[in-house]
Amino acid sequence: MEFPADPAVTENPAIPGNKCRSTSARTPLLELDLLRTLIAVNTHLSFTEAAHELSKTQAAVSMQIRRLEELTGVTLFDRGKRSLRLTGDGEILVEYGKRMLALNDEAFATIRPDQIVGAVRLGAVTHYAIHVLPPLLAEFSARYPAVRIEVLAGVSFREAPFGTELDLAIALEPAGTTTGTILERDRAIWVSSAQHPTLTVSPVALAVLPEGSLLRKWAIESLEHHGKPWRIAYISANATAMLSAIKAGLAVGVARASSLTDGLRELTPEEGFPTLPVFDITLTDSGPGLGRVAVALRDFLRQKLVWNGETQGSPTSP
Repeated sequence: MEFPADPAVTENPAIPGNKCRSTSARTPLLELDLLRTLIAVNTHLSFTEAAHELSKTQAAVSMQIRRLEELTGVTLFDRGKRSLRLTGDGEILVEYGKRMLALNDEAFATIRPDQIVGAVRLGAVTHYAIHVLPPLLAEFSARYPAVRIEVLAGVSFREAPFGTELDLAIALEPAGTTTGTILERDRAIWVSSAQHPTLTVSPVALAVLPEGSLLRKWAIESLEHHGKPWRIAYISANATAMLSAIKAGLAVGVARASSLTDGLRELTPEEGFPTLPVFDITLTDSGPGLGRVAVALRDFLRQKLVWNGETQGSPTSP
């Protein structure tokens, strides 16, 4: 008895005996670039911020999401007036997208072990972001030209969750509390202008970093613990700008001891400013599941900044 041939299966004439599905029956191919855009939009819940991360225009990001929806035949996002969130189908596709991108990186790593491809997000305190990291990241990029590095500077990165928005962080931590790698140890000190008197002001005028800064937290807690009234006179996300304001006599503040330069002086307990804690500057990562690119950068920074448990050199700016 003869059975009709399967119309969806044809024999490849180039390879005798090899059968393959006809073109009309093939499943559409998902493009990795579209999946990367989907994941970025989901991470930020914003087309604008996703566009910034991907170095694309917002219109290009929107077009790629529409193209992906047309390709899959499903709606990926619920677009409210003030919110953006994944649909059930969108959540499924994001998970598959992460796996497909990871497999892509794994494939390249296997066939080209000398090549690392992908992106890494690093948060860093201002001084490291401005003065320490640029030459190191340039060296890393020369070694791994297919890696894209995103640096979040200042204290704002401390609100970014590890894993979804941050892979590595160089941050201030109370001495002895970190599980990461200690890059250097320093102490917090009260500083004032060396030329302009600011100690007679009451309440104490403070120059501080934004919320999330450990030095800001210690300054306020110390004054409140000792019953000294205070007010915030100056806020800057840049530690160098904050010290410039202090140097000009606008306020007093808390800084790293290593940042004490000409035009600034340390305030003492005898002047009514208590001793402040010692802290570590540490390199930490997001833990299990850290991607190959982030591991490479973490190990590179450890090699460059730490040697036999000692730092290669302590920075002298804030």
